[in-house]
Amino acid sequence: MYEKRKILVEKAFEKAKKELKKENASKNYVAEYLSAHLEGLHDSARSGKNFVRYYTDLVEKKQDRYIDEITQDQLSKYIGYKDYEDFCNNFNFTRKINDSTTFKFSINDDEDSVTGKLSKILITVSNSPVFNLPEFFTKQSNLGIIGVVLCGSLIVGTRFIKSKEDTSQKGLGIFESPKQCMYWNGKEYIPEHCNNTKAGLIAIDTRLVANFKKITRPDTIRSVKGVWYSKYQNRVEFFTADGKNPDNQKELHPVTERILEKYTQ
Repeated sequence: MYEKRKILVEKAFEKAKKELKKENASKNYVAEYLSAHLEGLHDSARSGKNFVRYYTDLVEKKQDRYIDEITQDQLSKYIGYKDYEDFCNNFNFTRKINDSTTFKFSINDDEDSVTGKLSKILITVSNSPVFNLPEFFTKQSNLGIIGVVLCGSLIVGTRFIKSKEDTSQKGLGIFESPKQCMYWNGKEYIPEHCNNTKAGLIAIDTRLVANFKKITRPDTIRSVKGVWYSKYQNRVEFFTADGKNPDNQKELHPVTERILEKYTQ
């Protein structure tokens, strides 16, 4: 579980730095931003000091540290996943071999490390490989053991190749392509495969999936910070991020104290 928590915190800090447009921002500055941002989205969040401790221990000291389930879910949603379980099941590790070939694999939540239960590793090979697989895996740190098993699987089993002209997944049916579309379910955006017949599918926007939700209980809103609203036919609806109301395509506006007092009591 340590590696999952480490990556979760690391990716959250990376995203925060990009949003702040300050790649050299201190971890304290980023931590305070994360705390304020998550509190705006979820009404409550850990303090900046907590996020500093998470980053210091997990990323810098490379030692495990407990993170409560609510915070794990909040951070997972922040970086584009439905919750922590979704992050654990779908986060992809990528190893670029050369300009034309990339290995991409993920390990489910019940693994303790990259070298955990190898039978659950998912691989996608982009383009035709032009390298010696055994040599590559034995030279890569943390991939030596995996390499032996993968090479055997590739030789005995099936090659999984995706060419530039044909991006469809090939293999034994256990390799699922990433969800590149999404739909609005009335409360939030849900990732979905683009070949699904569900109505209302649009190209996925991980920012919206992670941050854009309808606030179904306006009486729980305690601050105008991080809240937007739309008014259509005398109906006011509140959301956790800027954009458009998916139900009527009306532009959203930042909530003011007057709106808050008038429509959330």
